[in-house]
Amino acid sequence: MSDGATAWAGLGLFLIGIRLLTSHLKQLSTGPIRVFLTRALNRVGSAELVGFVSGALSQSTSAVTFLATGLLCSGALTLGKALPMLAWANIGTSVLVLLAAVDVRTLVFILLGAVGIATLVSADQSERSRQILYAALGLGLLLFGLSMIKDSALAAQGNAWIIEFFQFAASAAPIAFLVGLVLAIAVQSSAVVAVLALPLVTSGLIAFDQAVMLIYGASAGSGLAVLLLASATDGNARQLALCQAIVRLTTAGVLVGLLALETHAGVPLVLASVRRVTESLPLQTSFIYLLFQIAFAAIVLLFSKALIRLITRLSPPSHEELLSKPLYLFEEATEEPSTAVAVANLEYQRLLTELPHYLDDLRAELGESTNHLSVDARHEASSHLARQIDEFLDDTLQRNAGMDAAPIFTARTHLRTLVNLQIALSELHSELVKIPDTEEAQFKSQLIEGLHALLGFASEAVIENSPEAYELLHRLTADRSGLIDRVRSKLLDGVSALHGRDALLSAILIFERIVWLLRRLAPTPSDERSSAESTA
Repeated sequence: MSDGATAWAGLGLFLIGIRLLTSHLKQLSTGPIRVFLTRALNRVGSAELVGFVSGALSQSTSAVTFLATGLLCSGALTLGKALPMLAWANIGTSVLVLLAAVDVRTLVFILLGAVGIATLVSADQSERSRQILYAALGLGLLLFGLSMIKDSALAAQGNAWIIEFFQFAASAAPIAFLVGLVLAIAVQSSAVVAVLALPLVTSGLIAFDQAVMLIYGASAGSGLAVLLLASATDGNARQLALCQAIVRLTTAGVLVGLLALETHAGVPLVLASVRRVTESLPLQTSFIYLLFQIAFAAIVLLFSKALIRLITRLSPPSHEELLSKPLYLFEEATEEPSTAVAVANLEYQRLLTELPHYLDDLRAELGESTNHLSVDARHEASSHLARQIDEFLDDTLQRNAGMDAAPIFTARTHLRTLVNLQIALSELHSELVKIPDTEEAQFKSQLIEGLHALLGFASEAVIENSPEAYELLHRLTADRSGLIDRVRSKLLDGVSALHGRDALLSAILIFERIVWLLRRLAPTPSDERSSAESTA
């Protein structure tokens, strides 16, 4: 197989590995594992250590960036902790250049073999173990693809065409910078480009000054490579890629300026410093790469607050991301049950106010505006937040043995009712979409608008938490099965298309279930009397 085909296949495995790793880390980073990751990565020095080790093992800032992005999107890592992790990951990539060879294939083969054996013995029966295995598989494919890219690049360094190419690259400093930039984008690693430059400097094919420009260009190009890979994403998923690109380009600009000052003005700066450390050209070249990564890390750490503001402004979290993450839950609240119930109730109210929006795009077909979030995306985000609330309450219950569990059980019961409402609304939307626009358009419009108003009032009643609001909600959701039966019979007689008839029947049944679930959101008068008597 040619080196080009190997590199192409490696790039494909690399991209597949990134997708598997980030998607399954997001699914995995919930419950106990999310708590563990959050605690571990929030300890002093842990994010930096994880970043350095990840960079040293993968030798790719792209891999570490997308690993951190998966943790960031899942909520296991904050942006403030992700930046130090990236800074030290860049320093970690210097290991390959300093040692001139790092073979991760043994680790990859062990990892892939372990995943295969685990699958063979059916170790993926539970949802959590399945997510772990697929995340491990993604990591293995990512590293294996990266290894293929490196092998093909290193094997090509003895090619006559490659030698001529680098001689052309050394003809001028701007060309060397541009060549390094393009190569880094192609191989997804500035470390690989730096390793390729070592024998060229040693053999005298390119001068040391040109090798420095090549490394600066490659280091800038790796930031652009990450940004290109993340071009299809937005919100939190794009923030770290933006950070890599911005800081790497800034670092390259600063160091190129210093190199120009040193070369043309004779001011002893970077080149003079590395020449004082060692006379070995390969080591000098390696130190240049290391200095770039240290400068990158320094900029990230010194200007982290400004960077967070900038990338948050350039790529603000989407509505879906904001909806899927808790605003009020915090780990320390689980130590105090009353506080835990209070903050969980605030998140519960957030989800309640989102219920009417399940019908937004259906109302948009009738001429109303929307917040541009599809039902599937809204349902996934809302369900994800509901699971986090439930896990938070369960954690509170387990941490406080002997507590009065009634408030926790009540909160979880209300939450399950809300989850059932989310499911029912998603199903109703699917059935209403199936009804042809020519069939009972007026009834469909009235059903949507009436339910939208009922959902809005129900959420307001629960948030208001007054007997008058609950009494009105009970009246609005009272049993009207006889009326529903008459409406059903009349409508079904008038619907000619069998497809429309089935969808309309299903929609009416789901509508009845939604009304029944909304009634369960409000306490019954007997519940209120019992609560008042117990208080007295």
